[in-house]
Amino acid sequence: MSSDLHTHSTASDGLLKPAELVHQAAAAGIKYFAITDHDSTDGLAEARQAAEQHPGLTLIPGIELSTDVQEGEAHILGYLLDVENPELQATLASFRDDRLGRALRMIENLRNLGVPVSWERVAEIAGDGAIGRPHIAQALMEAGHVPSIREAFDRYISNDGPAYAGRRKMTPEEAISLIKKYGGVAALAHPKETPQVESLLPGWVEAGLAGMEVYYGLYPDDLRAHLKSLADQHGLLALGGSDYHGPGRAAECPLGGSNTPLEAGESLLALHARVSA
Repeated sequence: MSSDLHTHSTASDGLLKPAELVHQAAAAGIKYFAITDHDSTDGLAEARQAAEQHPGLTLIPGIELSTDVQEGEAHILGYLLDVENPELQATLASFRDDRLGRALRMIENLRNLGVPVSWERVAEIAGDGAIGRPHIAQALMEAGHVPSIREAFDRYISNDGPAYAGRRKMTPEEAISLIKKYGGVAALAHPKETPQVESLLPGWVEAGLAGMEVYYGLYPDDLRAHLKSLADQHGLLALGGSDYHGPGRAAECPLGGSNTPLEAGESLLALHARVSA
């Protein structure tokens, strides 16, 4: 058995409904399982109902927040927040509204570039979830403008792509503070993708960062060993997950495929119990 502490459902930009994700996690032998949708906890009620059918699986509520750092982004995961808190939900709703505005601007930019996609189709792809760039990427692929979702990002909607549009974001310190305010545990997602991460970590630890993804996705063993040493150096929990968005995503780690050890989920729950006592 293993842990998978980073996954996405249709409540944001994943392809599987929360219940489907839970059932597949149980079938994959995952014991500690987190759904960490972007700016949304809307899938958790359905996920909890599904988890009741799998007594061997422990569902950990989570979220993923995008933050700005110099020359890029840092994504902060929040675990075990008080998701019923109305103030938290109002804050998350405002983030999702920003995603909506950004999507509209990117669609306009694509039209100006001569690669139009339909807003109606993007909204249909997103369904009830928070609209994100993967939904626009899929619409670009369906319209025949690119052969894959990855190329949609590379050619048009990556952070330095010609159709990219920004949105309001927090600093990592603000995201960590938000997570802590509502009783959660904050962790850094996919640190290899964070510019200058080693120099920035001490300040984030001082702000309350408690964990870091070591066993992320398909990271190779030598990178994992380096990240484990870095996590130990800063007293951070060594966490991890697949960042699974659903079947058919090119080059994506399969559900449970990050080989995140059981101890990652256990240590996360133990830390939360200590800080909540």
